[in-house]
Amino acid sequence: AVEMVGQDPNKLTLTSHSNATGSHTKVTSTVYAADTEGFHKYGVLWTPSELVWYFDDVEVARAPTPADMHKPMYMLVDQAVGGMAGAPADGLATPSEMHVDYVHAYALNDWFI
Repeated sequence: AVEMVGQDPNKLTLTSHSNATGSHTKVTSTVYAADTEGFHKYGVLWTPSELVWYFDDVEVARAPTPADMHKPMYMLVDQAVGGMAGAPADGLATPSEMHVDYVHAYALNDWFI
């Protein structure tokens, strides 16, 4: 997961979530970007041994690939309100926008999950 909250827009929370142990576990890294205004590239390289997160083509975090992440999965892009970010001060998420130019998925030769 790559998560950001409106109250701290330059903070990137990078997390792998897993149920391999029978309960929800996660490995989280936090990094700060100088500027998150406008369009940027957010990426994850997912190999059998590790996950590597990128911001604008620069590696920013790594974590071991959880044991239950060795099968096909899907990507989700969403804008959420509340949760770890807390409730908006006015009770509403306005103004709130998320602009996505594109989402790409690539396969690396000879690496199969």
